[in-house]
Order: sequence, then C-alpha cells, then structure tokens
Amino acid sequence: MAQPINYFLDQSNGTVDLTLADGRFIARTQGKGLLDKPRTIDIALSELERFCVTPTIAAQNLVSPRSAGDFSYDAEFIFSYREGSQLKKNRCFVHSRDGSFKSLLETLQQECPGASLLHLDPAEAQKQIGVISASKTIYIILGVLIGVPVLIALIVLISKMV
Repeated sequence: MAQPINYFLDQSNGTVDLTLADGRFIARTQGKGLLDKPRTIDIALSELERFCVTPTIAAQNLVSPRSAGDFSYDAEFIFSYREGSQLKKNRCFVHSRDGSFKSLLETLQQECPGASLLHLDPAEAQKQIGVISASKTIYIILGVLIGVPVLIALIVLISKMV
C-alpha cells in the first residue's frame, strides 16, 4: 500500500475518520456532545480480526415524527481487533456509497482477506463478529424501559395485597 487511503464523514452526531497507511488501520471518532471525547484506534492490519458493513435502520438515522432524519450515512462499519490478549469491537457510521470509503474497503479486503465478512449477509457477519444488530438492541432497550416499570408496579401491588 503505497499511498494512504482516508475516509472522513461529518454527520449530526459526530465525525468519523478512517485511514489506511503503512500497514496500519486508524479509526478516529469524535461525538458532538459536550462530554464526548475523541477516540482513536490505531492498530496494525495483522491485529484486525473481522470487519463488515451493515445497513442502518430508521432509528439509527434519527428518523422520528418530528425529524426527517440524518441521511449523511447509510451504514455501519463494524470491526473487531486484538489489543493484547483482548478482542475488542467497534462500530461507526459511514456512507457506504462514498468513493473513498469504497476504496478503503477494497484495500482492506486485499490486505486482510481473511478478516473480510463483506460476502456474508449482514446478520451473519454481525454474529461472527459478536455484536448485536441495531434492531435487536432497540427491542432490548424497549423491553427494559417497559419491563422494569411493569415489574416495579407488580412488586408494589403484590406487597400491598400481602
């Protein structure tokens, strides 16, 4: 890889800067909240375990009755990597049809063919990486938000009956 390949995205929630240079993969992200701090992952390509691209769902694009949403991104780039003996996972929003992102993916596939899960269905790729899909995450959050108050109400009712 002679020349560095860079992909940059500035979207409503933050920025994503992905770089391939000198046998290294560097992912820099920065949220736009007051307490968000910049995060940098700088690894050798040999430490990259798996990667895939999955389409976003409406909730990830901030679609709501009051908002048309943010469509500066249309997918998540999900990857796992080794840091010492630990396997870590990261995901960031990307615009999958952007030319510089496509170039970065093609080079990643060439440099790390065993790590690429781009040929798999997104659900299977996420399973192999070991992450939960966005739609399942929403169901879990809704279950907790609804289930915990219902459980508390049941406990209160049962304790008053006893």
